[in-house]
Amino acid sequence: MKMKYRVVFESYTEGDEKKSIERNIVIEDEFKEVNNLLDFSMGQQKQLELIRGAQDNFFKERDRLLNKKESICPKCESRLIKFGHNITNFHDLYTDHKIKIQRMKCAKCKYELASSVKATLNTEISADLARVQATLGATKTYRDGERTLSLFSGAERAINNHDRIKHVTEVVGEVVGIINDEEKEMIKSENAKELILNVDGGHIKTIEDKRSIEAITSVIYNPISLKSNPKGTRNYIESKRCAASIKEDNQVDIISNTIVAALKQGIGKDTHIIGLSDGSANCWNVIDAIEPLCVKMTRILDWFHIAMKIENISLPTKLKEKLICVKWHLWRGKVDNALIRLDQLIELAKGGSIDKIKKFKNYISNNKEKIVDYRSRKKEGRVFTSNLAESTVESLINKRCKGQQHMRWSREGLNPILQLRAVIHSNDWDHKWKDAILNAFETS
Repeated sequence: MKMKYRVVFESYTEGDEKKSIERNIVIEDEFKEVNNLLDFSMGQQKQLELIRGAQDNFFKERDRLLNKKESICPKCESRLIKFGHNITNFHDLYTDHKIKIQRMKCAKCKYELASSVKATLNTEISADLARVQATLGATKTYRDGERTLSLFSGAERAINNHDRIKHVTEVVGEVVGIINDEEKEMIKSENAKELILNVDGGHIKTIEDKRSIEAITSVIYNPISLKSNPKGTRNYIESKRCAASIKEDNQVDIISNTIVAALKQGIGKDTHIIGLSDGSANCWNVIDAIEPLCVKMTRILDWFHIAMKIENISLPTKLKEKLICVKWHLWRGKVDNALIRLDQLIELAKGGSIDKIKKFKNYISNNKEKIVDYRSRKKEGRVFTSNLAESTVESLINKRCKGQQHMRWSREGLNPILQLRAVIHSNDWDHKWKDAILNAFETS
């Protein structure tokens, strides 16, 4: 005797659970003998069929609620009459559906109520699908997002093509930026004694006349949030706030976003800010803008960038030893000694190396006041480089915006992505996505 099963969708009135309003079989099949791993599971297509069938029945009941309360014309206050139904599309996270909506029309002025999902909700996709599309669009290429959604939907769906993912990502990302601006006046956090602020920039290929455009990113966190991993692995930040912008607005947007991030982390009149950057004037501008909000600001030229610049200077073995001495002096904060050594190197070097050394010397001279005793800070367990934490440029820009070398970006197209990536890396997305989606598709 074969064992069979069925899944039933049943609707009923509260208080009268025993009496069904409607009862439909969603899926019915037999239990098959299990011979291997493939046989044990219901299978993706059967699971999707179950979801689709259950939701088709769910939406059938949901349809009855649309336009149900409307009986008077909003224009002339005459009676509305029923005249047929409209079949409209709705796309949920895994499945697509046809929704049947009652059409209502004014008997006098002929005004007709909205009778499609899109006209009623200002979109034909569910909030969960919008959330997933925006998240994928911010973290992957649009085409990779399309492929990911096709994999989990068990088929290619027109609603998940890369152009639609791009549109949702941009719309939701713009709203996230607006929400960040509005939050500034409402944020209340416990004042922090010390905060670390890393600001960095990254250049991205552009469709504009310029060869590249610069995106600025910042991350701010309390040093107690910096957690050590086992030796040989990167440390991580338990709690942080990120900001990013590529707008051409004299840095108003990135400064505003960084202030919001700082407020969330507890900046106050008694807070000491440790600001780290690579020497770029644009990055230091952001750090300088935060200074009025705190009691003290310590600026540190990021050691990681100093070390990388030294590593990129190619010299013969004998001169390389002198360059190591320069690094030794800088590591201990002895800038004047390092500059003397660099002058000696310039006299001894030949060819293209001279220009590189001169450029590095100018870099050190211009940032002299921001060079500290890195060795002592390391011994004392104090931050001296952004490399102790996650690289903000790598996390917010490079992984999404520079991985595909053929990509060319506009400021308008990239900035919403940066806003989404910043909120995702700040761990704010889980509690912010609902507001972002609802506002992005707010009915007019």
